[in-house]
Amino acid sequence: MRNKIITARGLALLAVVAMLGLIAFLPAPRAAEFPREGVTGIANGVAEPFAGSWWVGFPEGEGMINGDPVVRCERPVVLRIIDEVNLLYASPSGTTVQFELHEFSGRTTWYPPSGESSIAVWTGPDEFFAYSVDLMTGSARWTTPLVYRRCD
Repeated sequence: MRNKIITARGLALLAVVAMLGLIAFLPAPRAAEFPREGVTGIANGVAEPFAGSWWVGFPEGEGMINGDPVVRCERPVVLRIIDEVNLLYASPSGTTVQFELHEFSGRTTWYPPSGESSIAVWTGPDEFFAYSVDLMTGSARWTTPLVYRRCD
């Protein structure tokens, strides 16, 4: 009887190990694939393409829950050119932040004087995705972008 108990436990353990092994080889669930490199024809690392008034919301698509935008064109985010590589970001509440821009890997990185930087990826002349960058790890939050659409 003792051998049967050990055998039953052994079989149960073997089954658990086999299931874990199968799970390890299954494809991982994939987060939505958002753009990581901008379209060609729009300069990265310069302020000029960003100048204007912007609606801010979330990516749209099949299987996504689309909520209300964060900012509407009635009270937009306004981006103003300071010089070739510096932008002034003005929120609808009146808060302003200056960003220094740099080109890197087909996208534009926005560096504020302090706090988290952002990565902007152009999807067209009137739309870009913005990804925040974690201060502790330096990693972009590729799964949670904001979408900026030109109001002008």
